[in-house]
Amino acid sequence: ETIADKAYVNTGVDAINQRILGRYQNGLGKTWDDPRHMKFFDDGAVNFPYLSDGMWFLTQHKRWGLIKDHPDYLGTAKAINQTALYSQAASALQVSVPKDPLRSSKLVDGVVWDGKDPARYADSFKVKV
Repeated sequence: ETIADKAYVNTGVDAINQRILGRYQNGLGKTWDDPRHMKFFDDGAVNFPYLSDGMWFLTQHKRWGLIKDHPDYLGTAKAINQTALYSQAASALQVSVPKDPLRSSKLVDGVVWDGKDPARYADSFKVKV
């Protein structure tokens, strides 16, 4: 109801609920369910502070000149993301925690990010500062 309110999206609650469930309509009569729809919780998998995500952000800071030298990508991500603290809180709430703090993602440019060689990844972009 909050998201659907006119102060935010200004639509019916059902329109929001259907998208949260991955149910879509194209306005021309076609309806489909998307198994890979955007998720907000997914039993804790969405909220988990993946180290690979933190490392990816650092690669972008390097790419765009926000940091001069390559940092200790994994060490910095561990210090910032606090996976042990998250896991402790998740356990108290009986929320699952992913087994691996690193994950692989195929990004919008088609490149697979897996966190295995962040310095090479950061240096691989044609467009950078």
